[in-house]
Amino acid sequence: MSTTRPQFAHPSGVMNPHGLHKAGHRLWFGPVHAALVRELRPGPGQRVLDVGAGAGVLAERVSASGATVICVEPDAGSLAAARRRLTDRDAEFVAAAAEAMPLPSESADGAVVSLSAHHWQDRDQGFREIARILRPGGRLVIAEFRPAGPVRALLRWLGGSKHGKAPDATTWMAALTAAGFTDARVAPAGWASLLVLVITARR
Repeated sequence: MSTTRPQFAHPSGVMNPHGLHKAGHRLWFGPVHAALVRELRPGPGQRVLDVGAGAGVLAERVSASGATVICVEPDAGSLAAARRRLTDRDAEFVAAAAEAMPLPSESADGAVVSLSAHHWQDRDQGFREIARILRPGGRLVIAEFRPAGPVRALLRWLGGSKHGKAPDATTWMAALTAAGFTDARVAPAGWASLLVLVITARR
């Protein structure tokens, strides 16, 4: 299930949105992030991984619950933006790829991955790393692009998207199970379900 990872540095500012792109970013990611947090249900005293944290937009929402959020992000510019965004929050910052996170085993209570697993160089290893870091019973919630039918795939291709052949839910759940997770299932996601699959599993 390995795949080649595109570059994380985005000259258009995707990892740290601003201006009109920032407004579009909220419309696109807002429902997705809300669904992830709603499914994970983080709370005070918990430690939550945000793997592929980007500029910390989802981490900010997670930290509002009182949980400590651990932003894991390989792109230096994005991680710096996350630090600025979360200055007054209980947050930690780790410059690393998902496949090799320098964190102790069984040191987190939950994890979120928002539309970044398809960037990983080795998805299976990324999920194994999250499983290693989560405590027994800890939950992982991921959001990934829905597979596109012929019409949506064509629209994505015409729009320059590379996600026309996104994996289906069965593929993602099989990868999670192989990495050591249990009870992998598609979670209800409200309006976000029009955009993404939200899948949850337990360590």
